[in-house]
Amino acid sequence: MKQIIRFAVAAVCLCLMSVATAVAQDQYTEGGVARVTLVQIMPGRFNAFMDDLKTNIKPIWDAEKKAGLIEDYNMFLNNTKANPDDWDIGFALTYKNFGALDGLAQKVLDLRMKQYGDKGKEQQVIDKRVQNARVVTSVLTREITLK
Repeated sequence: MKQIIRFAVAAVCLCLMSVATAVAQDQYTEGGVARVTLVQIMPGRFNAFMDDLKTNIKPIWDAEKKAGLIEDYNMFLNNTKANPDDWDIGFALTYKNFGALDGLAQKVLDLRMKQYGDKGKEQQVIDKRVQNARVVTSVLTREITLK
């Protein structure tokens, strides 16, 4: 008898969760997905960071866009820093949907190796990059349109 009651309670909970999800999704239409990364540039390292961005990162994003791996990318500055540890520059890479993230690491690896030549050379660039900046946060967001 206890097993039947547990099963019934579990079934009711599952139904309530699916109703809540259905109601929530009824409020909006889901759109694209974006990886938003906020970066703090170390003091006195702005020019070095921007040179790395132009030389090493942007060409990979352009190649990803050309290959159809990302829909677009954009960059933005923080003009209202709340504290000294706040972020300075942000990036958003936009994808069509969550399915676009499947197998992405391997596909991007091929493009990165075309940019750097091999993993050793890429690591040298990354080692220099961490002297210029640190990631404050990186989040995956989903665009929604209200109904």
